[in-house]
Amino acid sequence: MKRIIHFSLANSKGGITQYVLNNWKYIDKTRFQFDMVTFGGQLDFEGDLQKEGCRIFYVKNRAEDDLEQFQKEILEVLSRGYDTVHLHTSYWKSFELEKLAKQVGIPQIIVHAHNTGVFDDSEREEKQQQHYRLLENLTPDIATDFCACSNAAANWLYEDKIPKEKIQILNNAIDVESFMFSNQKRKEYRERIGWGNKFIIGHVGRFSYQKNHEFLIEVFKKVVEKNKDARLLLIGKGPLENKVYSLVKRYGLIDKVHFTGICDDVNGWLQAMDMFALPSRFEGLPIVAVEAQSSGLQCLLSDKITRETKITDRVSFLPLDITLWCNRILLLKAGEEDRVNCTEQIRQVGYDIKTYIKILEELYEKD
Repeated sequence: MKRIIHFSLANSKGGITQYVLNNWKYIDKTRFQFDMVTFGGQLDFEGDLQKEGCRIFYVKNRAEDDLEQFQKEILEVLSRGYDTVHLHTSYWKSFELEKLAKQVGIPQIIVHAHNTGVFDDSEREEKQQQHYRLLENLTPDIATDFCACSNAAANWLYEDKIPKEKIQILNNAIDVESFMFSNQKRKEYRERIGWGNKFIIGHVGRFSYQKNHEFLIEVFKKVVEKNKDARLLLIGKGPLENKVYSLVKRYGLIDKVHFTGICDDVNGWLQAMDMFALPSRFEGLPIVAVEAQSSGLQCLLSDKITRETKITDRVSFLPLDITLWCNRILLLKAGEEDRVNCTEQIRQVGYDIKTYIKILEELYEKD
């Protein structure tokens, strides 16, 4: 059995965490074992993973804070006979994990790019400068395999330091059938919040600089001025949640905006929406946009997001201009149409995890 250790999971269940959890759910557990590392606090879903045989390691120190303690903790984790260390990252923080994996003789070291910018809210400029400084010293011998969720993510993390032929694009695949539109689920979820006949704009994402919630609130404020039946559904948690809530309160929109927090039934909430909005400042290739398309939703995305995200014809890209977004949302409302089943289309382009998982298994089995 191949033993793989993943760095790192977060309790917010953001894109990277969701990607790893999706893969663990569908990978052949008779041939592959996953263990996980987190640099955060207690994972609320730890018990579910442990029941399936996953081991969770909590690392308290980070390389940038206490290098010696970080090395000690990481070496303790890595010295457990792993075949593969799978490093999921959004930007370069250090090369310590790669060096330590080499030091203990792990045969396969995978670096996997998941974003196109520094998503952290604190000290963003400093971290971005650090990313570019490290990038100058990046060499192909740092790992055995280089992956990315999109060409845009590959360009950000590797630039020209890693030859393009050495980089494998791994789709952010999903269980497309679980996101297939259901009118029954739509009614059920809309009734939960008393929005049975309202026009619901939906968003899924961590409350952070990257996801640009403040812009979405400004857009929604203008939409409500033109359409009193408009409602906004926000799924997720994050450091800027209180700031966003205060903005909603200041604009007198509390009864028109619903905060769900983190939830395990995003597929159900997507059914409740009439359209999906993602005004991110940057993205690798957002899993949630694939999920929204799979559920047949019209999707309005920032033009900062890679065009690789457009799998169906139900995706529009717009510059981050409040008036443009307001007008497009109202236009989509005016031209409202029945949801369509996009499952087969998503499957054909390689985003069905039941097919995609075989590609990941082949990567882990490489000599």
